[in-house]
Amino acid sequence: MTNPAGDNPDRDEIPSLQWEERSLLRRTILSRHAWVTYILASFAAIFAGFGAFYFHLAEGWSMTFFDFIQGRSELWGMRVPGWLGLLLPGVAAIGGMMLIMRIRDKFFPGTEGTGIPQAIAALQTPEGPLRSKMLSWRICFGKMILLTMGLFAGTTIGREGPSVHVGAAAMYMITKITRFPDYLVRRGLILAGGGAGIAAAFNTPVAGAIFAIEEIGRSFEKENAATIVRTVFIACIVGILFFGNYLFYGRVDVGLESPVQWLAIPIIGIAGGFLGGCFARAVVRGTPIVSRNVRKHPWLTAGLLGLSLWICGLLSSGQSYGSGYPQAQDMLINGTQMPWHYPFLKAAASYASLISGIPGGLFDPSLSVGAALGQLVHPVIGPIFDGIPVEAVIMMFMVAYFCGVVQSPITCFVILVEMTASYHMALPLMATSIIAYNISHLICRPSIYEALADIFLETKGIRNTS
Repeated sequence: MTNPAGDNPDRDEIPSLQWEERSLLRRTILSRHAWVTYILASFAAIFAGFGAFYFHLAEGWSMTFFDFIQGRSELWGMRVPGWLGLLLPGVAAIGGMMLIMRIRDKFFPGTEGTGIPQAIAALQTPEGPLRSKMLSWRICFGKMILLTMGLFAGTTIGREGPSVHVGAAAMYMITKITRFPDYLVRRGLILAGGGAGIAAAFNTPVAGAIFAIEEIGRSFEKENAATIVRTVFIACIVGILFFGNYLFYGRVDVGLESPVQWLAIPIIGIAGGFLGGCFARAVVRGTPIVSRNVRKHPWLTAGLLGLSLWICGLLSSGQSYGSGYPQAQDMLINGTQMPWHYPFLKAAASYASLISGIPGGLFDPSLSVGAALGQLVHPVIGPIFDGIPVEAVIMMFMVAYFCGVVQSPITCFVILVEMTASYHMALPLMATSIIAYNISHLICRPSIYEALADIFLETKGIRNTS
């Protein structure tokens, strides 16, 4: 006997399922509120893209300015005489560091650091006034002003950290305009803005999305994935509209062609991971020491940090100033030979800039140091490993040292593949990154961003709730 229609539970569920599907469609696609949230999120993503675009322009302007004050080029028909080209960078570094740290502490508290630890700290802070202070228009404005000043002062900083902070703040602030789902307010929008900052800074959309999950969020949440990808896409489009669909460094067509060459991977991974891990640990140890001294002797501490930047600049003939992007590109693409001391002086200048707590990132300086280390050791390991190409060694050392510093193995190899379109190097870079991560993790626990986030929360008197 067949059951009557009313006795079939599957039939009874069909109208209910159809009603739920129609209700979901109305809430997510057809409702006015849904479209308001999509539009606001899109505008915030565009703002994140414009923030990264501005930082790109500011870095270019600062390089032109610093070449001028060092007497290397003319500006508006003027040229700085030789002796003054040694003095002016010192005035800019010392005076700039003192001014930036004073303005930061007096007018823009909360803008200190690269910006990535601050985004992580915001995720570890409950929703409320404290989080709003960490991700606000004041933070965005202060970050943009202070990073610009830092670039023109010749400090050794990148622009990705502030791009992350500005993007995260922009995405979070739209929650004050209209209601968003709780999961987006808690984490999704901050993660999306942070990923957009990385992606737009380097035109690396895949790495931006991965970094949001791997480093900022430290977990994969499927409910936030679409928001992260959509925000990264929109922010990258802003950069592409102005610069075109460019490669950050340029195309590198190289690979490992023999089994012997693959044997270089563990050596490079261990060496780069060890050096990067040591650098990260030194930054984590040095940052609170500098913070305590800034509270006691603000002008003296800032002046000494600026003086150390000037000394590095004098010893490196000015190569230690700035982010290090031009030098890394010249080594990787043009084969420009850097002096043996460059990676050590660049790392020292990067260290002084990071422990000062001024806004600025560490991606570019770390990649530049890694490139110089690869170029430095290639004459030794090249003949041993079947004539391994210098570009391959440079790229593997870039990933190894960079991963040693930040301990984000997936992001590290993906971002360099996207920066160079060197897909034949994907597997070697992946293996190098994994080895470097494991070595660095033995030296610096927790990772540099996680540790700096904890330090930031402690200085603000905020208890870590994660």
